[in-house]
Amino acid sequence: MMALRLAGVLVAAQLTPLAAQAPDSLRGLLSNEGVIRATAEVDSVFVARLKPSASIGGGDWASYLLARLGAGIIPDSLGILVEVDTARIQVRGRLQDLPQETRDLLGPVASMVDSSTVIVAHVLMQRTGPQVVRFWLRGITVNGFAFPEFLLGSMMASIGRQYPALTSSGRDLYVQVPPDAVVALGPGVIRIGTVTTVGSPPDQ
Repeated sequence: MMALRLAGVLVAAQLTPLAAQAPDSLRGLLSNEGVIRATAEVDSVFVARLKPSASIGGGDWASYLLARLGAGIIPDSLGILVEVDTARIQVRGRLQDLPQETRDLLGPVASMVDSSTVIVAHVLMQRTGPQVVRFWLRGITVNGFAFPEFLLGSMMASIGRQYPALTSSGRDLYVQVPPDAVVALGPGVIRIGTVTTVGSPPDQ
């Protein structure tokens, strides 16, 4: 019965128009070079205190978080786009663009849709403590159609068991920051700095 329900959802997803993509100025690609660039900016602002603030492209920041997860080397050919605005982060890619390991994690989803199917992960950012920033997977859409929560919860819990840096739900990544750190979403970037140089921490 579950397989039939899943098949029905995914067939409907194929027929649902895609939501409009963000302008190019708000988008970036995942890359190994992005890990290096973002790490350098984070170290300069929060560790060495060589500069008061920095703006890190969404693709570079997402690459940095993947490195924190221990996800390994990002293939040069990976065509995953990261879109950032002041409210959320979206990670967008076609099924065929995902590494085989990631497609395996999607289980039945990957076997029931066309390889050109667009999957988008919707991520929110929250300051949850004096030294903690939370990145939370709010949901996933398949060709613009919301992936069912009851299936998403089970799938992400399985992923959480494989990546200790995530919570048991597989949907939360907590990043430690200095007590005076400011981390905020902006058009196409994540802005980092300190209270004395940027202002009060955002209440998100």
